[in-house]
Amino acid sequence: MKKRILPILVVFLMIFSSTAYAASPRVAPIVPGISFSGTTATCTVYIYAEQMTDDIDAVIKLWQGSRCIKTWEESSVGDLAFSGTATVSRGQTYQLTVDVTLAGETLPRFSIEKTYK
Repeated sequence: MKKRILPILVVFLMIFSSTAYAASPRVAPIVPGISFSGTTATCTVYIYAEQMTDDIDAVIKLWQGSRCIKTWEESSVGDLAFSGTATVSRGQTYQLTVDVTLAGETLPRFSIEKTYK
């Protein structure tokens, strides 16, 4: 009985002692927003890097259909808080897109859409 336990214990320890680390892509929390008042849309974007020393470059665009009506380019280190305005019309749908480069790595495009009622 003792002769069986030792090999089983060794195999068990070998299996559970090896650790596999999966590479995960860098993802910065990106929080965009659009609010409307009168003929003005206020576009906000907050980006938080994993490291406070990471460079953040963002290209922020407001779209009405397939037409880009406003573009902003912003840069920061560690985090980025952006607010910008554009002229809009009621009854239209607007899309806010954010293209981010974080510490030299381009992240997938993030976008939100909102209709001005």
